[in-house]
Amino acid sequence: MIGSLANTLLREIPGHLLAGVASGEYRVSGSIIQSVTSGRIVGHLQETSALSSLLSSGPLGLPQLALEAVSVVQNEQIKAAIAVVQSLQVANLALSGISIGVSIAGTALLARRIARVEQKVDAIRPGLAAIARGIEGLRTERIAEDFTRLRTLADQVEEAWLPSATHTEWTAIARDSHFLADSFERRARDLDDASDRLCGEPFVDAYALASGLRITARLAAGQDDMARQAATARTHTLLALGEPVRLGRLALAASPDHDLAATPQWQERMDQRTEDFRTIVKSARERELAAAASVETLEELARQEISGRDWLEASRSEDSSPLLFLPVGPFDLQGETP
Repeated sequence: MIGSLANTLLREIPGHLLAGVASGEYRVSGSIIQSVTSGRIVGHLQETSALSSLLSSGPLGLPQLALEAVSVVQNEQIKAAIAVVQSLQVANLALSGISIGVSIAGTALLARRIARVEQKVDAIRPGLAAIARGIEGLRTERIAEDFTRLRTLADQVEEAWLPSATHTEWTAIARDSHFLADSFERRARDLDDASDRLCGEPFVDAYALASGLRITARLAAGQDDMARQAATARTHTLLALGEPVRLGRLALAASPDHDLAATPQWQERMDQRTEDFRTIVKSARERELAAAASVETLEELARQEISGRDWLEASRSEDSSPLLFLPVGPFDLQGETP
């Protein structure tokens, strides 16, 4: 592990914290673990190359990971890694556009994340066609071009870690991903203006992916202050884009024919639509929380005088543990945090 980080980062989550999460004493909010009663942050999580490999290889890359993989995996090391991801309840987050901590995902996992977002876009394409007539940025070919650019940026991130790469590559990636993130954000806002907010959700996910690459590039370039600013801006943008995604608002907007209001049939339909929207709303809140948590993680790195590039390199070089753990303040590995 890089330099002084070897004495700071833990390759395993302390057992009492895992037990505390299971019992409800602690909760995991994106990349942070905090006390439920006091809200105090006791540590920060960071995804590693091991997690990236786990999620991008074979059947373990599928969302079913969180439910059934442990029972079929034979390799004890992999089984232990999956168990940690499960116990912290971060499997779905790890597969989404928001990373656990800072994105260090390799090309394979990024490609999988991008493909998941593209599938969501494909699902709303029929409704999108009617809205797109007056909005240039929503044309199918323009959307496809931007997803191609996003995949290209993912490849460039991997190339930029090669020994011959320079600072220039990272600043170019940061600039291009910033522009691309703004393009996806604009599409989400255009759909919001068109009163079809749910069609905008895939573009919010795409924004999260592109803006995550921007943060990674700034850290890798040694521009930690710019990375923190980008992470804060991402959080504010996600909160603004997610404001219309509220369960009550969505359910009422999609309410059945008012002629049936207050009848058992109307209530049954409302209940069904509310359940349909619940998963979407939960995903939006998790996305916002994870983005805000990554800001806290970057602030903690600054407080502990850990460089962003060292943080990334330590995470990329870890090929055994799926998550690294950075304690906050005095920490007792055996039990209570002071």
